[in-house]
Amino acid sequence: MRRFVAPSVVALMLLALLTRVVILDARPMDHDEGVVAYLTYQLFKNGYYRYDPAFHGPFIYFATAALFKLFGDSEIITRLLVVAFSLIGIYVAIKMERWMGKGAWIFALILIFSPSILYYSRYFRNDMIVLPSFLVAIYTYLRWVESERERYVYLATLFFAIIMSSKENGYIYLATFLSFTFLYGIFSEGFTAYLRRKLLEWDLKKIRICIASAIIFTSIFVPLYSAGFADMDGVYRATIGGVEHWFSMHSQKDHWKPIYYYAKLLLRYEFFTLAIALAAIPQFWKRIRSASRLEYLAAYWSVTALIAYHILSHKVPWLLVHLVAPLAMFGSIYAGKLFDTWENRGFRLSLLIVFIAMLAVSLHINYINYNDAREDLIYIQVQPSAVELAERLRMDVQAGKRVLVYEEGNDYWPLPWYLRNISMAFSSKYYSGYDVVVTSERLAEKVEEKGYKMDGVYEIRPGYFMVYLTKTT
Repeated sequence: MRRFVAPSVVALMLLALLTRVVILDARPMDHDEGVVAYLTYQLFKNGYYRYDPAFHGPFIYFATAALFKLFGDSEIITRLLVVAFSLIGIYVAIKMERWMGKGAWIFALILIFSPSILYYSRYFRNDMIVLPSFLVAIYTYLRWVESERERYVYLATLFFAIIMSSKENGYIYLATFLSFTFLYGIFSEGFTAYLRRKLLEWDLKKIRICIASAIIFTSIFVPLYSAGFADMDGVYRATIGGVEHWFSMHSQKDHWKPIYYYAKLLLRYEFFTLAIALAAIPQFWKRIRSASRLEYLAAYWSVTALIAYHILSHKVPWLLVHLVAPLAMFGSIYAGKLFDTWENRGFRLSLLIVFIAMLAVSLHINYINYNDAREDLIYIQVQPSAVELAERLRMDVQAGKRVLVYEEGNDYWPLPWYLRNISMAFSSKYYSGYDVVVTSERLAEKVEEKGYKMDGVYEIRPGYFMVYLTKTT
């Protein structure tokens, strides 16, 4: 029988696409975006890549380099992979209607309009590759439980390989998924029966699934981290080395924030999701002995995510999406159930009002206020004047001037990305013989002593300025 996609699904997906692509290149490439995009460009042009846990996994580099080859290396194309994965996550949320009922549509709407999820669905980072991939893994897991069709195991393995090849918090996702399946198996079958079935009862189908899944995972994970087997030590850095690196960052309190950091962001931006999640707790408690597998999974994911990301000292706004999604899934399950009775019309109205308030916040921060440093969700957004500086330097090089961007800490991003197509010098040391030198404010006087004069100041990030100096002698 031929299957058709419902018009409501098509309409919602078109709406989701619109939210992701409208003025996608209006916001300047951020500091981190500029670094990752430039490294991707180097992979595209020179074929060079070496995994460094500080810059996260290789999937985004290789996939985006392929997009560069097909469509060119613009800002829109750079962010296109993340856009595509965010749409995958929304589609999967809709497909969960078979278990969530109307709650799946609430969940999908949150994934579309959540201020943090929408913002980082338009941002060249790995987080909105990891999160949608995990939603696919959840969907395929539940379909496997229903049908035991092997294709769902292989699809889950594929997306877990993408997760583990994208970012180191993939280990949190993997641990959450494996521990849940283990604990739920014990809860539903009993400890002895579950272990006996898993460890002692084998047949050809089970053996085939294990072997095929191992081949799928390693055929993605190993070539990516080893850069096509040119750097086999990359596999070590991706496993033991990657975990060691982030434990080290945790002990050093890299990007440290207080314990209430995410609570503040949730209250300010994600109040709708937080509200329905809190409202769902008593509903879940009433059903705790008869809850479905997905209800348990959503609750477990919410709790483990809240614990993990609050424990880690490394707290940054883009990690908020990994808290919003499980809370949204958990809350949407029960919000959807309350739509089924007319007596809850007051709840529906309240839900609509709070959702509209969240929608207003989301639209404002994503399409109007996206460069405002006062927004905690935005963090240290690169300012438009950085793009103006890059364009001025481009014109200088095209006019035959010799240009040096000099900063002792190499803190000149995202300028290398914006100037990727021209030949000019970026350095942590000062060299003579240049017509134009651009440096940070703190080094400007040192350069002026070399016979230069100031001819412009540009704000790169909020509170961080670079000075344009021209040769006088």
